[in-house]
Amino acid sequence: MKIEHYRRLDCRLCGSKDLSKELELTPTPPADSYVDKANLNDKQDLIPLDLYLCSGCGHTQIGNVIDGKAVYDNYIYETASTLGLGDHFKDCVETVMKQFSPKQGGLVLDIGSNDGILLKYFKDQGMEAIGIDPMPGIGEKAAENGIETLPDYFDEEYAVNFREKYGSPRVICSNNLVADTDDLSGFVRGVKNLMDEDSIFFFETFYFYLQVNNFVWDFTYHEHYSYFTIKPLVQYFDKMEMELIDVTPNLTKGGSMRVTVQLKGGTRKINPSVEEQILKEEKEGFQTKKVFERYSAKIQKGKKEFQEYMESLAGKKIVGYGASATSTTLLYHYDMAGNLDYLVDDFVAKQGLFSPGNHLEVYPSEEIYSNKPDYVVILAWRYHEKIIKRHQRYLDEGGHFILPLPELIVI
Repeated sequence: MKIEHYRRLDCRLCGSKDLSKELELTPTPPADSYVDKANLNDKQDLIPLDLYLCSGCGHTQIGNVIDGKAVYDNYIYETASTLGLGDHFKDCVETVMKQFSPKQGGLVLDIGSNDGILLKYFKDQGMEAIGIDPMPGIGEKAAENGIETLPDYFDEEYAVNFREKYGSPRVICSNNLVADTDDLSGFVRGVKNLMDEDSIFFFETFYFYLQVNNFVWDFTYHEHYSYFTIKPLVQYFDKMEMELIDVTPNLTKGGSMRVTVQLKGGTRKINPSVEEQILKEEKEGFQTKKVFERYSAKIQKGKKEFQEYMESLAGKKIVGYGASATSTTLLYHYDMAGNLDYLVDDFVAKQGLFSPGNHLEVYPSEEIYSNKPDYVVILAWRYHEKIIKRHQRYLDEGGHFILPLPELIVI
């Protein structure tokens, strides 16, 4: 299926049109557009994959924006498919309940609730819970976790109707969605319409500061529109008559943060963590061109080293481990697909599909024992410890794992 895209010319946070291209990666199809065998002949356009810096507020965003509705109408991601994310959500809920003390028994609304795992933990804490997620079939998965899910898209108008029916939630959350929202101000106005002075809104998103410092550059793909740092977000929420009151960095997905917001003049004080993170960003040159110069040079150096090593393995049987969105960015920018026979992945929904554009078939990970490749490139390199532990037998039988990031390592 063809996914429409356009070139965004203004900053998503401040509206400035003074944007400069600061990171240029190899164009790819939409990163999670894996296809089945029947659709292998459908054209998948290569879309520029570039990051732009706003000189007005310092925000970073993707240049070419894809149609989000087309993506989520065909999405096949589940929270449970990300190793360790369930435990992280449990810790998140316990922290939010302790730190912000929402009224016991109050309503928690999760926008983009997926299979309901986060809300399940809020229910375990005595809160009421409801989710909103339009992804086909995900409501049934959430129901297995005891979570009611409204199969809708959230926007400003929807928020008004929701509040009339359910009242104002004590907690509104949206994890790994805010950065993937093109009409961000429409989304935030909708959240604001749901809140009162005692409500909090928190969202988790990958944190560009940690993305750069942890060298998680493969998390750059078209579904991620915004690459947030704190100072531009503080200015943005102030403009929206809201306050950013807490920042909690974490290592989920290679480097994320939980950001908590209230209405301006709400009942909670601003945590020192906000100013602390702004000072860290400023010290390292974030919101300026300098950070991109270092980042881009390091990416290109890693690419050269990887390609040279692949050339030394000519004639060897090599496969990739991991069929995620980040795999697409890595496969294209390292020009890796021609070196790989196929991909393996433990997420059943991806097995039997073919990778975006390159059309590498995805098999269960057990395929490495029957097919016996000489090398397995761990595209899902953030989870390499768990993957290697699971497949120690592959090493024992003479196989080799290759970690492409954050630096080239052969095991």
